[in-house]
Amino acid sequence: MKIKFQILIAFLLISTNLFSQSNNPLSGLKKAEPGDIAPGTPLMLNPYETPMYIGDTTRIMGEDFMKYMMTNDYIPEPYIDSDKNVKAFVLRKATVEEKEMMRQMQQQGPKDITVKKEITGQTAAPFSLNDLSGAKYNSDQLVGKIIVLNFWFIECKPCVMEMPDLNNLVEMYKGKDVVFLGIATNNETRLKEFLVKNDFKYKIVANGMKTATDYGVTAYPTHIIIDQESKIAYSSVGIGPDTMENLKKTINDLLTKK
Repeated sequence: MKIKFQILIAFLLISTNLFSQSNNPLSGLKKAEPGDIAPGTPLMLNPYETPMYIGDTTRIMGEDFMKYMMTNDYIPEPYIDSDKNVKAFVLRKATVEEKEMMRQMQQQGPKDITVKKEITGQTAAPFSLNDLSGAKYNSDQLVGKIIVLNFWFIECKPCVMEMPDLNNLVEMYKGKDVVFLGIATNNETRLKEFLVKNDFKYKIVANGMKTATDYGVTAYPTHIIIDQESKIAYSSVGIGPDTMENLKKTINDLLTKK
């Protein structure tokens, strides 16, 4: 009887272990160590492309991921497979030293950095979007107009900081063939609550993560200008002293070219 009981316990332990492994999304992966990932390898923090987890099994998606990252309390650690391909990220609590480093980086101020210069001149990804008022914006129907896209989310401090300047930009080109779309990753309810107290004159689109992914957006805010022939004329990420001037210059050049 004692032997049978021991066999039963052993079977239950093995079964529990197998069940745990089968339900662990990180099973078969390991945390990347120094040297596992070649220097310069781009690591895209896009929760729709590469799964993001808190702990071992709790997956987080776009808006929640951004909220965690904006707290500066977490560091995303890559997990790789046997071929050293990054298959997932796990957010761990940042150390005191890491938090201080991130704080110092923020105090240096945001920089205006043009990203993905190679996309300039390429055909813009098609889109069909509805703003918060229900108005529809289809890229095919906007051919002949200049389209100014701002990718943002509520918890992004630089995104909110630049809103007054972006509002001035909208006013400056009122009556011109320029369409301003603010594509947010937040849901409609959250955005409407935010906009009650914060004025943003762009046409606001909710749940815009798919569109952000289509345009290769991995950092916020990102600005993209599409010309009258559906080609990308400008792309930048971040805010800085030249951001608004670059946006104005591009729009003015396109209006003159028309």
